[in-house]
Amino acid sequence: MATSARSLLSLIPVFFMGPAVALALPPLEQLETRIELSPVAQLAERAYESTRDSLNAGRIGLGVSAFGSVGYAHNHDIIDPLHSWTYNQGVVGGGLSIPVLGSRLQLEDSLSEQQVQLMQLDARRQLQRRELVARLRKAYGDYWQGQRLELLARHYLQDEPTLERVVELRTRAGLLLDADRLELLSGFSLARRDEAAGGADREVALGLMRELTGQDLEGGIAVRPLVPTACVRNLDASDDWADSDPELVGLQRVVALRETNPRDNALYPVQSNVQLGYQTREDMPTGQRGGSAVLSWSFQVPVEYGSQRRLLARAAAAQLSRARLEYEIRRQELQQQRRELIVRAVVLQQTAQFAAARLAAADAAVEERSLRAVRLEGDVAEQLQRARIQHYGAAKALVEADKAMVYWYADWARFEMTSCQPPNEPDGMTAAQAATAVRVASLRSAAAQAANSAGVQVATAGPANRALYLWRSAEWLTYAATELGERKFGEIHSAGIARLLISLDAEQMRRAIANPSPLVRAVRSTHEHRFRVELLLGDPGWIRPEQRGGLLAIIDGLKSVPFDGLHLDLEPEQIDSAADKLPALLALLAQTLTAASAASPWPLALSIHPRDLDVRVGDSSFAEVLLRLRISPTIMVYVANPDRAVAIAEPLLGHYPQLSFSVALSLEKSLGPQQSLWSYPEVERRRRIERVETGLAAANFSGLTLQLEDGWGDASGLARLATGE
Repeated sequence: MATSARSLLSLIPVFFMGPAVALALPPLEQLETRIELSPVAQLAERAYESTRDSLNAGRIGLGVSAFGSVGYAHNHDIIDPLHSWTYNQGVVGGGLSIPVLGSRLQLEDSLSEQQVQLMQLDARRQLQRRELVARLRKAYGDYWQGQRLELLARHYLQDEPTLERVVELRTRAGLLLDADRLELLSGFSLARRDEAAGGADREVALGLMRELTGQDLEGGIAVRPLVPTACVRNLDASDDWADSDPELVGLQRVVALRETNPRDNALYPVQSNVQLGYQTREDMPTGQRGGSAVLSWSFQVPVEYGSQRRLLARAAAAQLSRARLEYEIRRQELQQQRRELIVRAVVLQQTAQFAAARLAAADAAVEERSLRAVRLEGDVAEQLQRARIQHYGAAKALVEADKAMVYWYADWARFEMTSCQPPNEPDGMTAAQAATAVRVASLRSAAAQAANSAGVQVATAGPANRALYLWRSAEWLTYAATELGERKFGEIHSAGIARLLISLDAEQMRRAIANPSPLVRAVRSTHEHRFRVELLLGDPGWIRPEQRGGLLAIIDGLKSVPFDGLHLDLEPEQIDSAADKLPALLALLAQTLTAASAASPWPLALSIHPRDLDVRVGDSSFAEVLLRLRISPTIMVYVANPDRAVAIAEPLLGHYPQLSFSVALSLEKSLGPQQSLWSYPEVERRRRIERVETGLAAANFSGLTLQLEDGWGDASGLARLATGE
């Protein structure tokens, strides 16, 4: 898909933000799998294994023992008053001694305390792991917050030289008081402090993560941690969690053990053994031999058996009652803690939404002040700077809201460590994503109300959730808010297209970063027509570490635009088509995607060749890398034969059911009839597209993405793709 419109190499020197991006920090989910390597986790594991082995050793035979004896005797026996017999005798004997009744019960009782200790250690090692996961999540949150705070502060400090010059001139001219000048410049001191604090937080957090994972981690871009707060919405009334909580499970086992307490047995005070033995003798010097087999049972009953029996029964009942009380009290304590966490999640979500709304208001204020600063004279420069200070504070509030959610996620590890994902809901939403959602939702709500009040009938979507690449966006930027744009949107919508992937050429990108207002208006107008709008960026050079900063600079420059997503078209084959170079290039691409995911306020998607998904990158396939990064692939299946397209895509959808796939088909005029559907009659074109959609029935198929040279200009042709037209 390499086109001149996508070439943004000329922008890299302008947008480059410092040195090349470091290797990415592993995602939080991957770091959690390394907790077992922590010295603390290893210590807990060794203590458990030691106690377990000691208990198993005591259980062997449970008191059954072998005994033996070897002896020599010089005997002088008197036969009668006149006769005696002197002889020597050798004796060898052996046998088994088996404790029974109370003796065996007492041995079992001594082992029961070791069993209780083992249960406690088992619960403790699992709780220790959960505590380590919580510490790791908080450290990762601190690192991620420090990273975002540094980037936010650096972006804010870019305006310092210009503003210093403006306020100096206005102060000299007597148009600005010195106190006001100091107030306007104080924000830069705050930003420098935040930049230093962010760097320090990252260093401390990185050291803690190294300690917790036992790995020599390199500092780099951290991927946004996804917090599954949706998983706790309807769990408050459920007690199923208690059946899997390691601490409560351990206490339940103790209760079960106390219910079969040996001390509660009537035979506990009676000590008894059964012995089975054999003894052989040899008299010397006669050489006569003899032997005997012996089976004996011995027992001892205490004189005060009745009193001892009553006391032992009371002790067993007290142990059982204590175990039950401990379980019930701890269950109630943990249930209360869990409820508090669930309530706190709701509060934190509301806080994130408030921070998102506040940032949206700050965005609008900066946009308005920026327009006034261009067209009006007077104190508009001071007003713009005050708006920027408020915007900086709102952005910091977003960072704090995200960090609070990560800290909540860390505390939630006490009750649940595995991530959950409700059907048809995203795995998590950060405050930055909530900011975009708030702006888009408000715009769509207003548009729906306006349409209803005017009695406008909006065209219904086609049979699938289709998307459209818009590589040429000049007319879209110009006419999105006009009557012509409304007609175009109607034609595109009637073809079942719900998502527009918008690309900007180099000049459009330069103007948008300098003044995003026209782009913001076009995106908002598109939202009002019920489209999702994603930013489409494509330059294979960004795969290389030395050029990756250009991509991050563009993301940073356009983060105030209310896009619904970021779609990257980065094809390693455009750098080097050799098959042996592909794994290394895909590894670099994974690093670029990690950096982009960390910097982007929008969810990511990627256009990719189907053959790249199964390529091994380290210990996993590239598809598994995308799954860990929560990036949705759009596989480019540029074949006109619908059966062939289904044969290419369907195995991938089945092999990676957790990935949400879109499939791209070509309607380009420049490609031949084997690759593109453009040359076919309209009826046949529509039939083939519908054949692909019906052939891909997997739940993780999210729809088709259509590729044209000029999707906006050919909107009338797209309208005829609707079923039945």
